[in-house]
Amino acid sequence: MTLSQESLFEKTSKVFVQDLKPGDTADSVFAVTHMALKTYAGGRFIQLKLGDCTGRMAAVLWNDAETVYTQFQVGDLVHVRGPVEIYREKPQLAIRKIKKIEDTDSLDPDDFLPSSDINVEHYQEALKRLAETVENHWLRDLIESFFKDGPLMEAFLRAPAGKQWHHGYLGGLVEHTVGVAENCAVLAERYSFVKRDILITGAIFHDIGKIFEYIYSTVIDFSDPGRLIGHQVLGDQKLCEYAASIENFPEDILMELRHLVLSHHGDTADAVRSPQTREALILSRSDDLDAQMNAFSREILKARAAGRTWSDYVNLIGRYLYDSGGSDEEPAIRPAGSE
Repeated sequence: MTLSQESLFEKTSKVFVQDLKPGDTADSVFAVTHMALKTYAGGRFIQLKLGDCTGRMAAVLWNDAETVYTQFQVGDLVHVRGPVEIYREKPQLAIRKIKKIEDTDSLDPDDFLPSSDINVEHYQEALKRLAETVENHWLRDLIESFFKDGPLMEAFLRAPAGKQWHHGYLGGLVEHTVGVAENCAVLAERYSFVKRDILITGAIFHDIGKIFEYIYSTVIDFSDPGRLIGHQVLGDQKLCEYAASIENFPEDILMELRHLVLSHHGDTADAVRSPQTREALILSRSDDLDAQMNAFSREILKARAAGRTWSDYVNLIGRYLYDSGGSDEEPAIRPAGSE
């Protein structure tokens, strides 16, 4: 079967990934979040991930794979039909028919992008309250330049903070930024000799480059600048733009802030710089803790929803995760799954 030979689907209502169970027949529209042409003894097949705002599901297409593979790409919306089966103890959709959606005007983009139940306005106000604790007038002017940048702030409040592992949903960036800044505020109390104003400001700006690193129309994926340059450098560039708009902004303060943005990935392979100040050390650890806690919580809550105390094996970190319980104030994280 090729797309050109396939008859049009009848219009159906949207069925979400989270509602598909083994034995069901899927007949709905999903976003292609991953696809690869694979080889097996009998020829070629397409391995896919199909997603919407509730999660992702593995899928496979065997018929005429090489032809079909050229007719859509990651980010396309496709109408698929086929049974949901079990493969290696997980649901997998066996695609019998697939058709790219050319006219997407009648579809709601938010049906396909990962989301959560977080209150973005709550996090925006929390960020403003943290900013109000900064006493240095240069730093307050810098933060104010960001807050008053309407189009950028709008994008900041909608953007994800990751593609797969942590905060990979709409609104994830502001949620993560507040989490990191709050971690920094707590540690600044413990280590009172550090420059708190520099640290909090660095936390507010540390991931601003992710606004430009990701695209998120039907799926969350890297932009060209995101792949070629990366959010640390993109964020540093934006920070410098704001500083340049403030007359006589001190070079020494800007240098320290730039170091925080460029070193917040700690000692990892993709860090532009390793932390070389105490403030940079605190920021990098706070960033990692908030990211890992979000990802761990997602996997644990996903296991809990399935009535299990152990998560599936998580390839990205090479381990299972155990649900040791917790308070009633669990995070509202949609268990969209990791790949």
